[in-house]
This record gives sequence, structure tokens and C-alpha cells, in this order.
Amino acid sequence: MRKLIFKIHLLIALTTGTFLVLLGTTGSIIAFEPELDRLLHPHLSYVSPVSEAPSLGQISDAVSRHFVGEPIVAFLLPSSPDFSAQVVLPSGIVYVNQYTGEILGVRTRGQTFLGLARALHVRLATGDVGKDILKWSAVAMLFSLASGFYLWWPLKRVRIRGAWRHRRFWFDLHHALGIFSLFPLLVLAVTGTIIGFEDQATRLINKQPGSTKLNITQTSTQTEPTPGATPITPDEAVAIARAEMPGTIPYRVQMPRFGGLYRVSLRSSQDRIMSDSNSVAVDPYSGKVISSVGSRDSSIAQRILAVNEAIHTGNVFGIPSRILVSLASITLPLQAFSGLLMWLRRNKILLED
Repeated sequence: MRKLIFKIHLLIALTTGTFLVLLGTTGSIIAFEPELDRLLHPHLSYVSPVSEAPSLGQISDAVSRHFVGEPIVAFLLPSSPDFSAQVVLPSGIVYVNQYTGEILGVRTRGQTFLGLARALHVRLATGDVGKDILKWSAVAMLFSLASGFYLWWPLKRVRIRGAWRHRRFWFDLHHALGIFSLFPLLVLAVTGTIIGFEDQATRLINKQPGSTKLNITQTSTQTEPTPGATPITPDEAVAIARAEMPGTIPYRVQMPRFGGLYRVSLRSSQDRIMSDSNSVAVDPYSGKVISSVGSRDSSIAQRILAVNEAIHTGNVFGIPSRILVSLASITLPLQAFSGLLMWLRRNKILLED
């Protein structure tokens, strides 16, 4: 039995090892994607708060003067006073000092390093085929962890001995890394598998008694503008949305040119897991609230999957859990490297010094 389990463990490593290394490397990076993005682009990200920020209308005017003829798709509002505001245009994202109206720079639609890391982690940057490969790699990782634990149990090695040039060092390192990272990697593998099979999981949850569909509160119907009517401003739309959902903070405002309505997304501090799942649609002429969707309206399936994603990304407990996710993820390439050296030396492909 032990020989069979060893062969299964080895086969999984040889067939899916490259994908697991990719998942671990990119996962450790995107666990801190916002912070790394600001670190890599400080000139775009940071501003010095000097006074009350101008209105969205003033920010719009500043952007329109520099990008004549380009319509504004949306405003992305900063989560901290010392972060810059962002304005989404068809050609890219404009970073604006919301206190002075200064244009800090433009990020075009091209792929960034962090964007590439996320695309590789989610879909191998290749679409549905890459997504399928990675979700089955997550399943394979579950079997790899289980077989690795079975192989570790008789000897229970946790101490690293020998010089780093010799097989004994890598053998002990492989076992020590494996057992200390077992539980967090198991959690990442389970939650990653659920994310990969999210559609199937949603259908399964919705079949359970008591599960409910998303409840969208329809408070009005969109009205036809009267000839010569003046549309409300983005600031007025934000004020209406905040009145509809007291205690929330707007973080995105989509302009009515792209969808016919103002769509204001709001963040709530009352629901950590689904804090971003609040949205209010506002008629651009009458100012009526057309629909209001809050995190409280989420279905059981949506809430379960949101909790699962928060655990996988480390957002469930904030910075401490994100650090744990990042450290656990980086052990995957270390495990693969140490295992590969053991296999090469076992088969005399790579001899010891």
C-alpha cells in the first residue's frame, strides 16, 4: 500500500507540479495585490490630503480638459484620504489628485504584471481551457496533500538534517515543509476546488431546503426624460444612493451613458465578507431609486461562496490571514523544487556532490 501511495504522490507531482507551482507563486503575489500595486506605482497611487476633496463634477471637468471627447465610464473613489481617485475612460484609467485636480497619470488597457499574475492564477491567462486545467489541478492537490501526509506519518520527520547539497537535507526539508503547511494548503485546495466548480456548487446549494434567490428591491421604474430636461449630477446620484443605504461608503459610480442609469456601488462596514455587495441604481433625470441591492439580500449560495472566496484569498480575517495565505502559497514551489531534487537524485539523473 505504501509503495502504491508513493507512486500516486509522485505521479501527481510530475503531471500537475508545474501548475501547482504556478498557483502557489501567483497566489502569494495576489494575496497583497492592492498593496503591491501601490508600491509599484507610488506616483499614481498616493496624494497628500490638503483640504476637502472637490466634487465628482470638478474631477470630471479636470479629466475632460485633458481627454477631450472621451466619455467617462465610471469614477472609482479612494478608500483612504491619501489614495488617489480614478476615472475610467474607454482608453484606460486616469489617476487624479482629487484635492488639486492634477492628472497623475494614465494606465492603459494593456496587461500589467499584477494583472498577468491574477490572469495566470485564475485561468492560466488562456480562458476556459486554462480555468479547467487549474480547477482539476486543485483537485489533484487534495490527493497530493493526503498521500503526502500518509507517507510522512510513519517517520514523522520535522527536523532538517545534513548539508544542503545532499539528498538527506532535501528529504527532511520536503517533509518539514509539507507537515507545517499541510492545514493551510488543505484549506486553500478545498476552497480553490469549490471556486473552480462554482457553478456546480451553486446549483447544489440552491437545491437545499430553505435556500433563497437574490432579492432585488425594485423601488421604482425608469422614467423617460422630458425634452430639455437636465440630468442630475454624479454627486447628486451618490447622495441619493447614500440616503438609500445609510452607513455605507460609495466606491464606484457608473455613468448613465453606459447602461442608462447611475449605478452606485457602496461598501458596508457591517458585513465584512460581503461588504462590497451593495448597489443602488438611480434614474439620471428624476433622481428616483430604480433598484437597491444590499448584502442582506444575498442568497444562501452567494453568501456561502463569498465566505469560501474570502477564506481562499485571506480576506476573512484581514492582514493576518492574508499573510498566512501568502506564506502557505509560497511553500508550493519550495515543495515542488525539493521533491524534484529528491526524484532526480533517486533516479541518478542528478548526482550528489
